[in-house]
Amino acid sequence: MPRVRLALAGALAGIAALTACSSSSDGADSGSSPKGGDKLAAAPAAKPITKALTQAQLTQALPGDGEMLPGWALHGDKDVTEGQYCNSSDKESAPAGWVRGGDSSYEYNGSTNNMAYVGICLFDSEENAHAIYTEWKGTETNKQQVPKPAVGDESILVINPGASEDTVYGYVRSGKVNIRVRIEGGTGDDPSGAQATMTATLKRLQQLQDNKAATVTAPDEQVTATN
Repeated sequence: MPRVRLALAGALAGIAALTACSSSSDGADSGSSPKGGDKLAAAPAAKPITKALTQAQLTQALPGDGEMLPGWALHGDKDVTEGQYCNSSDKESAPAGWVRGGDSSYEYNGSTNNMAYVGICLFDSEENAHAIYTEWKGTETNKQQVPKPAVGDESILVINPGASEDTVYGYVRSGKVNIRVRIEGGTGDDPSGAQATMTATLKRLQQLQDNKAATVTAPDEQVTATN
């Protein structure tokens, strides 16, 4: 799905040019990331993504129809991400330590006037995942918000980066995996949908790492966040 990949790459370009629900498996404070993440407060302990998940598992982790936010449906099929699309936008090669990735796009109420995107990138180490996470989130600190509760080892929401409007970006690192979410259309002042999507995607990865079915959905996480 080249168009989807180009859209994702373009989104990253806007951030790079202008601009964690995991922790250690021994139950340590999830705010104690060795990489110095963006968290302000600790979240419940959970297993970071440390296994070399398969391509099929990455595909399963991407939300499908009925698993994305209300009104959003898959636009085409879930896709395999080529290495360069897990890198920063100004590089045409796979980033250091990249293993594999998957991405999907969504249309709103049957229209492509507004779109949403989810991408998962697996690396061979936390260090390499952290390096790309840092590039993804950009430098527009005045537009960044730390999710509450925090997601994964490192997480950030970026509201209307660059010259964008009504768009929210979400970035997460959990162990060796990075997740990025982009939601367009009427979300510029409400990042809750992006946060619910990236939290659900991470929890689905954690379920698959534990050899369980991926059952968590973005609507589940929206309900949890409001209770």
